[in-house]
Amino acid sequence: MIQTAVILAAGMGTRLRTVIGSRPKGLLPWDGRPLIEHSLHRLRQAAVKTVVFVVGFQADQYRQALRRFPLEVEYVVNPDYASTGSMHSLSLCAGQVQEDFYLLESDLLYEQRAVETLRQAPERDLVLLSGPTLAGDEVYVYGRSEAIEAVSKKKLDLPLLGELVGISKISPPLFDRMCAHYRLRPPDPKYDYELCLAEVSLGHPVRTRTIPDLAWAEIDGPEHLDRARRLVGPRIKQNEAACDQA
Repeated sequence: MIQTAVILAAGMGTRLRTVIGSRPKGLLPWDGRPLIEHSLHRLRQAAVKTVVFVVGFQADQYRQALRRFPLEVEYVVNPDYASTGSMHSLSLCAGQVQEDFYLLESDLLYEQRAVETLRQAPERDLVLLSGPTLAGDEVYVYGRSEAIEAVSKKKLDLPLLGELVGISKISPPLFDRMCAHYRLRPPDPKYDYELCLAEVSLGHPVRTRTIPDLAWAEIDGPEHLDRARRLVGPRIKQNEAACDQA
């Protein structure tokens, strides 16, 4: 059973600045509390006990907002958050996380079955995908036999597996490969963890699991927030109400 989650929360959230001011994206107000708290509650329901936040921009705001949250919360600081990608943030956890863990992004809104699907799957390395969202700025995952071969925002001449949600399950052997691969490749300030997953999957197959009708949103800009309010939030409540009645 996985009891640890890593949340990448170091980014500056510049596209949401007109909405949240100087706050990090994860502290965007949603239904009366910060967006990140919704994610933490879902992780807690999935038996997670420890959450490692990789913070950078306005790190103290996370510490203040989550100081009383009923989970063990640890912090890893990325001092170079303004000039590095998400793989750099993740690599900073190498000495702190030595067990299987869930990997999430901080700006996600999603329903409980996203985490439950990963929790119940037998694979130790698994990336969650959805069906088409038409949300704009989608990240597509390509491959065969449910294994990742490429990740791109462009359409590629490969079998399309689905859209990247931003929730994954990572084992220590895969994490070690990712960190080693990152150390050996040329420096790239835009290098993100999903690209690293695709590249290491050639030697260590990383499987995917698709939920075609998953209700979720990455809230990275005002247009994403508008879609979340109009479409995704209501769908999450509707889907979970249906599950409760089943």
